Amino acid sequence: MGAGRRTSRLKQRFGPEYTAAMTAHQGSKRNTERALLERERRLDAHPVQPPDPARAEQLARQWHDLQARFVDDPAAVLTEASAELEALLKDMGFPSDPEDRRTVLRFHSEDVLRCYEKAQGIAERAVDGMPSTEELREGFVNAKSVCESLIGANGVSSPDDQPARLASGRAR
Repeated sequence: MGAGRRTSRLKQRFGPEYTAAMTAHQGSKRNTERALLERERRLDAHPVQPPDPARAEQLARQWHDLQARFVDDPAAVLTEASAELEALLKDMGFPSDPEDRRTVLRFHSEDVLRCYEKAQGIAERAVDGMPSTEELREGFVNAKSVCESLIGANGVSSPDDQPARLASGRAR
């Protein structure tokens, strides 16, 4: 009975990652659950805290400024936005291990995880100049969405309380 509850709890907490772990461990439930329990201990050792209200306000202003500069140099702004997002995650206590970080983001919300992965993927491709301006815009919007989700609990909004719009411009 205890093993069944543990399995249910791990499946609920890790969602699709439970299935991926089963595949990685050649279907061994015992090895899968041992690995996930170890991962759970590591994750629980990283308490995630929202930024203090002053830092959240500063972040809102920074994102507003990044958005205003996007049209002039979308690739550079996305790179900067990605770095800001990574700094926020570090400040909040997210684990540095990419897999653990994704797991904690998924605990926050599947949408937040999807936006994070999309933003980071586009930002990585931007280093080589591969994405179009529209893809850069999409990456920036996703990174900003993650940031707003993470600091949203503090009731922070943009400095002028009106969302600025990004012009997609032409591909460079």
